[in-house]
Amino acid sequence: MKKYVILGLAILLGTVPNMLAQPAKLSDKEIQKELTGTWVTTWGNEQTTTNIIAADGSYVSLIKGPKGGARYQGTFQATNGIVIGKAWFGKQAITLHLHIIQLDSHELVWSNEDAAAPSTFHKVEK
Repeated sequence: MKKYVILGLAILLGTVPNMLAQPAKLSDKEIQKELTGTWVTTWGNEQTTTNIIAADGSYVSLIKGPKGGARYQGTFQATNGIVIGKAWFGKQAITLHLHIIQLDSHELVWSNEDAAAPSTFHKVEK
């Protein structure tokens, strides 16, 4: 009996910290609300991407780098815990499925199945 109590206690102590370390799942409405704002990231060759996301999910993305920049627009819509991103380049549209790793009022980390590594954005207070 003592062995079972010790084994149960060991399993409990091994499981609870892992459960507490997991971020709370946000509802689609909460995700959408947290996404609203201006998010900035810097990546390869000193390029910067700024996403300005409105409350309705529409956004403008500005990319700046040493060799110029680009601007495009689209939508980010939270659906079943995943952010579906659509971007238009003239008449051509692409769709991304962005998996949120971290999202709070200061940091956004998401992963796209086509990207080698997650992208980390920081919210700009305005």
